[in-house]
Amino acid sequence: MVRHGSLIKLKPDWEERYIILHQHVFSEVLIRIRKSNIRNYSIYLRQGILFSYYEYIGNDLEQDMAQMAEDPVTQDWWKLTDPMQTPLESRKEGEWWALMDEVFHQSKKNVPDERKRRIALNSELSDYSVNQVIDFIKTAYPKQKETSNLKDIQSFSVFRKDNCFYSYLEFSDKDSRVETPKITECLNKESKLNWRVMKEVFHTD
Repeated sequence: MVRHGSLIKLKPDWEERYIILHQHVFSEVLIRIRKSNIRNYSIYLRQGILFSYYEYIGNDLEQDMAQMAEDPVTQDWWKLTDPMQTPLESRKEGEWWALMDEVFHQSKKNVPDERKRRIALNSELSDYSVNQVIDFIKTAYPKQKETSNLKDIQSFSVFRKDNCFYSYLEFSDKDSRVETPKITECLNKESKLNWRVMKEVFHTD
């Protein structure tokens, strides 16, 4: 399984419509996503930026994406959603959603789907360089996970694009101590980033 994060801008005038559409996704689109070996697909929104996270379980991502692009219903869906989006200027040639670099991942164990909760966070650089922040993430967060509320997080990934960082976290709902405000407070403690919660607008298993 490989994790993927990507970004795109959402035009301000289309935010409400975009959210409503993703609350009523065509069933054929959801079927095609699953046939393309994509799992745990979520899209989050904050301040006009969409962050998508998904897990790929297949063996040929390029082929699976090509089959998705050839699907007539998916093409109809994209005709609705693409005009609402503006690609990042820094995207690579041929990209619509700009692919991100995963700079950190840590998993402890799987959470049953019926008990799993998800959140996504984003942050921009302030007084530190990209390399300083990445070094901090790779060294400090694993230690924090063993000594704080972060130890209850089951899966934690951090992605980077340009000067922005985005994280995807999973945790079980069985422990009332694990709450979004506590997680962000813990992550921000002595951190070189200021994580802010994003709004989930789409999810499919």
